[in-house]
Amino acid sequence: MKGLTRELVDLVERTRFEHLPAPVISKVKLVLLDAVGCALGSYPLDRARIALELVKDLDGKPQASIIGGEQASYTLAAFANGELINALDFEPVGPLVPHVCPFLIPAALAGAERVNASGKDLITAIALGLEVGGRVGGALAGYRIPRNEPPYYEEPPRFSYSSTIFGAAAAAGKILGLSGDQMANAFGIAGASTTVPATMKWEHTGGPAIMTKFNAWSGWIAQLAMMAALAAEKGFTGDTTILDGEWGFWKIFGSPVFKPEIITSGLGQVWHTDKMSFKAYPACGMNQTGIQAINKIIVENEISPDDIEHISVQGDPHLLMPIRAGVEISSFADTQFNNAYIFAAAAYHGRDPGPAWQLRETYQDARITKLMRRVSVSLHPRADELIERKVRLGVHPGFFDVIVEVTAGGRTFVAETSAKRGTPQNPLTDEELRAKFRNNSSFSRLSAGDAGNLLDVLDNLELVDNVQRLTSLCRSKPAAPGRAC
Repeated sequence: MKGLTRELVDLVERTRFEHLPAPVISKVKLVLLDAVGCALGSYPLDRARIALELVKDLDGKPQASIIGGEQASYTLAAFANGELINALDFEPVGPLVPHVCPFLIPAALAGAERVNASGKDLITAIALGLEVGGRVGGALAGYRIPRNEPPYYEEPPRFSYSSTIFGAAAAAGKILGLSGDQMANAFGIAGASTTVPATMKWEHTGGPAIMTKFNAWSGWIAQLAMMAALAAEKGFTGDTTILDGEWGFWKIFGSPVFKPEIITSGLGQVWHTDKMSFKAYPACGMNQTGIQAINKIIVENEISPDDIEHISVQGDPHLLMPIRAGVEISSFADTQFNNAYIFAAAAYHGRDPGPAWQLRETYQDARITKLMRRVSVSLHPRADELIERKVRLGVHPGFFDVIVEVTAGGRTFVAETSAKRGTPQNPLTDEELRAKFRNNSSFSRLSAGDAGNLLDVLDNLELVDNVQRLTSLCRSKPAAPGRAC
């Protein structure tokens, strides 16, 4: 009987581009387009600057491309791209767990350059990485574990997105053409080496926010996955049963629950890319519906943000975590999770989302800092009911329903919403995603013409014979860094 590790290895080894359903191919192309755009949009941030400086200091052979930058070794390019994609907290979300893309796409891109892979090869590797990473992450404890009695969930002490490293190793191994045994070794190396599950420590720590977002360093995990695949290719061995048995990865990782059926159910037949979402705003996913509701109220009632006296947002208990409290913004990192800033910025810039939200001139805008002190966040009055409903449906006990009140000119305007923009239930159009890409790329070192050519190649990736055509367009000529924030 095959163990879980071998089942995933077999999936990676046998899957070809021709096996992918058309909707999976389309979604993967959009995921890559959006991720590359988010990497380009990160260039004004200190996180991007530091990552690029580290890569330059460490040097290495110019083997693979840094999105919007130059070249570095395969592993350092993976590190840089992991940092760039995740820096804005604007990248695609999912499947099954929120953050998979920034860990796997960099490894897939670096591997693709190493073997001069085709666009079809790259699409296949990313599709497999999303599936493997999402399934393994989804089989472990999330940031809430459902219960059948109030409060209908408990918080586990150990949780992290770093478990999605299996998706990154799968993507890198697939595109490098590893054998089944080599792939199993890559899984073993990666799984035994990934970062500790420290996200809950991050959630319960107040500001200022840190750059190792979620306490799961995306650049390091992407680099580690690439290293695991390259080492396995040369014959380095790891635990080829890393996911299996009583002492499998879930026990090593300290997850209080493990659902292997999430890994195995419909494997090779059911693809979860249809559950992926795209972000309309450069902020945490839990804040997206609040931003939408504020924007709706302002537009429909023609309210000037300067006239707002108070903003009240009632939502999921997750909005009350310490990482989201306070009214002081120290850096771009605070802007992604601080409730007061996000909702105040939404009032002024909700119709024009993008990297500018995280620039120093925006978060130090006196109008926004003043409005931040007029923002309050509290628990949704039907939180127990909404969470219980999710538990009874057998899904993660979280919700995006919000009730937002905006008081301006002595009047209070109310909006309720639950359908987050960018989800399968309320999708962004392909053209909206392309517009997001164009806006993000305008903050990079790429010219508008080069960014446009890159967008065209991403749109037609399955027709590309050699991925160097894509990655060469990602690179830019050396230039002075943009504005730090």
